[in-house]
Amino acid sequence: MEGTEIYYFIRLIFFIFILCSVIISVMMIGPPGCKKLINGFTVGLFSFVAILVSVINGTIGGYLADGIYPGGDSFIFYLFIILFILCVLNIILYVNIERQRNSV
Repeated sequence: MEGTEIYYFIRLIFFIFILCSVIISVMMIGPPGCKKLINGFTVGLFSFVAILVSVINGTIGGYLADGIYPGGDSFIFYLFIILFILCVLNIILYVNIERQRNSV
């Protein structure tokens, strides 16, 4: 069916954000040299932008589901949930790392 390729682009955006979120998590957990690249502004701004863009893309996907693809695309919803959990975990992880760094 024509027009369903838009879902692939929306999914690609979600995958890019999920990959970036995983990279940020690995950099925070990784060696001390990588931890200097990540600060609270970076984690907070990335999480805010990723969630905002994901909400907009999910809404667009929902509107498109009414006209193009009957039943919608539930995979986009699952990707949003995964991204939201990763962003919240990144913030929690950063706060815990900063508390440990300041207590020592």
